[in-house]
Amino acid sequence: MRFFNNKKKDQHNDETLKDEFMEASDIGDPKSVSKVDTEVRGVLNEANKSDIHDILMIDQGRCPSCHGRLDKFVFTVVCPSCGWFKHKAPDKGQSHVFLTNGKEVVCDYVHRGKTDYLCIKEGIVISEITKSSIFNIDFIWEKNELENARKQSQKSLGGTCSWCEKIFKKENEKEEIFEDYVAFGSTQEHYIFCSEKCQRSFRKQYPSRIHRNCYETDCKVCNLCIKRYDTRNYKRNILK
Repeated sequence: MRFFNNKKKDQHNDETLKDEFMEASDIGDPKSVSKVDTEVRGVLNEANKSDIHDILMIDQGRCPSCHGRLDKFVFTVVCPSCGWFKHKAPDKGQSHVFLTNGKEVVCDYVHRGKTDYLCIKEGIVISEITKSSIFNIDFIWEKNELENARKQSQKSLGGTCSWCEKIFKKENEKEEIFEDYVAFGSTQEHYIFCSEKCQRSFRKQYPSRIHRNCYETDCKVCNLCIKRYDTRNYKRNILK
């Protein structure tokens, strides 16, 4: 009886393998390949649209998840409304992963999966850790990398004076820049000036249409317009 049972099992396994080989051979059919290629291109197009949508939302200072206003930092953007965030890991520094059992894993980069994290060092996965086993992750930045990032952030303020159209010299990091966050319509805008004189002239020429003291009002306590920029730690320049 056992002999016949084993024989039936072997025949079943052979038929299963035969079906799998037949399905695999269908992949080489031109029509099947063309159909799959069309499906893949459709998926990629939708993914690209989604990526572009997220990039444009972040560029406009809005959360791609809930459309709330983002708080921007040097390496990180955070949505205080829904908790969504995006941050950059050190290029030259290290990541220290502390586990709940007290052990520590040091690597160059930590890839966050849905259930597991991958610790990568010199392009090689050195450890796979379940999400529940991680207590904390510290990112160690090199001093030079932080200094370069802050300089780059400062240079991003460079451009053209909103009044006299003078071009800021990006290599001159000590050049003072005057800023204004103001709403002429329903959306907050950001303007930069090369001098207090230009800033004063701009304010006289373009009074705010949202409320009369928009230039002097703290954006963080105002809810009359759509905020696009992070004004945390920003000291509004009140002209007298």
